[in-house]
Amino acid sequence: MPATAVTFVRLRWRLLRGAIRRGGAEQAGAIISTIASAIIGLGLGLAVFVAGRGAEHAPDLAVIFCSLVLLAVVGFGIVAGISQPVDPRVIAAEPLGDRNRTVGLLSAAAFGPPGLAGIALGVGLAGGMVRSAATAPVVVVATVSWLISMLLIARTATNLLAMLTSRFPRAGQLVVGLAGLVFYGLFQFVPALLGRLDAAGRTRLADGLAWTPPGQIGRAIGGAGSAWLHVVAGSVWLPVLALAFGWSTRELSLSVRRAGGLDTSDAEAGLIGRWAHRACGNGAEGAIAWRSILTRFRTPRTALETFTGAGVGMAAVLVPVLIRDGIGSGAVLVGGAVQLAVLFMSGNSFGTDGPAITHELLSGVGPRTLVRGKARSIAIVAAPLAVIGPLAAAAITDEWRYLVAGFGVGFGGLLAGTGAAVVQSAMVPIAIPDTDNPFAGGESGKGIMAALLLGGVLVGLAILTLPIALALFWATDSGLTALVTVFGALTVFAGWAVMRLGIDLATRRIAGREPEFVASVTPAR
Repeated sequence: MPATAVTFVRLRWRLLRGAIRRGGAEQAGAIISTIASAIIGLGLGLAVFVAGRGAEHAPDLAVIFCSLVLLAVVGFGIVAGISQPVDPRVIAAEPLGDRNRTVGLLSAAAFGPPGLAGIALGVGLAGGMVRSAATAPVVVVATVSWLISMLLIARTATNLLAMLTSRFPRAGQLVVGLAGLVFYGLFQFVPALLGRLDAAGRTRLADGLAWTPPGQIGRAIGGAGSAWLHVVAGSVWLPVLALAFGWSTRELSLSVRRAGGLDTSDAEAGLIGRWAHRACGNGAEGAIAWRSILTRFRTPRTALETFTGAGVGMAAVLVPVLIRDGIGSGAVLVGGAVQLAVLFMSGNSFGTDGPAITHELLSGVGPRTLVRGKARSIAIVAAPLAVIGPLAAAAITDEWRYLVAGFGVGFGGLLAGTGAAVVQSAMVPIAIPDTDNPFAGGESGKGIMAALLLGGVLVGLAILTLPIALALFWATDSGLTALVTVFGALTVFAGWAVMRLGIDLATRRIAGREPEFVASVTPAR
């Protein structure tokens, strides 16, 4: 069994070296992930060590830290871990028993760059919480138990999600998307909420979390009385987690992927689907828009882009509103939040839809018709944000008198973001293969260029919308609701003008370069 673990660890690092040597986007992703793991592991490990040595209320902080970090690791594993370092389905035909396969996969995960970052974090935690030689053994054992718990529960959750994605693709898409929203929202709000807790609040929170297994481990690490009993209580679920991981690995190895595309009959079965189809309109543009909506939810990747893009936009609305005291600030911030959401959702609309776009161009569809149809689909999919954003901002700030203005700003931001999204996608499309991996990437080598273009698009949007934004801030500071509402209505016209400009720019980019454009949106594999 030790030989199997060593073999899998060597395989893990050989795969990483192969990705680095391959070049293109895969090389950049491997290098960035490795560097990020080193920075996060060493940086957080050092920070935890320093905090543990000098912070007050260290026992309570240990309970909170152990519990929240485990939840964060599980959330991140669900969002980004469907494609594992060594996929159990790839090695299913190898002559390995269940135990050897389980040990090998866990070893590959534990001693890859992210796993080593977790170990560094554990070392920092243990070093910061050891107060004497007598407490060192229990702290070390408790930390090891905590690290094993994180590894087992994160990998088990990943296996279960991969099984769900294979057998029920559309349900898997929904889970990944919702997990992305929840993870991003918690990442935004939890640190701010913890920062507001006083000593009594931290103690109450720690007492509540102490009833969980990671909370018990935190009690042992924090030096509570009967520390060894806390270690046993916090480790009692390890055999169950190990069995769950072994079972999920075996089932995943035997799983068969089912088709999960959203067809026309399924989409039109509901009221929302029928409304969306009618909003697309008739003719070539309407057909392209409706087809784009259908294919947007065909894989977890495109569904994840939609959900996380919406989550980023909503967080950009809610977080500033919560921390800003300006009257009516929520109504003004809605437009920028919706623009950002649309860009994150649809900034690579052509690259994620290459084969269908190729067929449409070959069938005689002109560039302007293609761009207008794609823009229409983007606006329809993102339209709920222009309603939800203002409602959320008004509910949080209790400034319902600015709700109508918020709707105007929201729809203006929707239109402007749609124009910016088609420009970004037409300028630097990144061809993405059709796969069940939400973070799959083609060998485009254009990731840096796309990031720079996104920055340029955001700057351009800021310049174009700056006059109306300044007018809105002036109107809200004056407290005149009618004036804010008028400027909110003007935002819709400004957004419409920006969208028309974006459609024209995207059309000019594609016109006359159709063969090159088809090549740029065609996946390499």
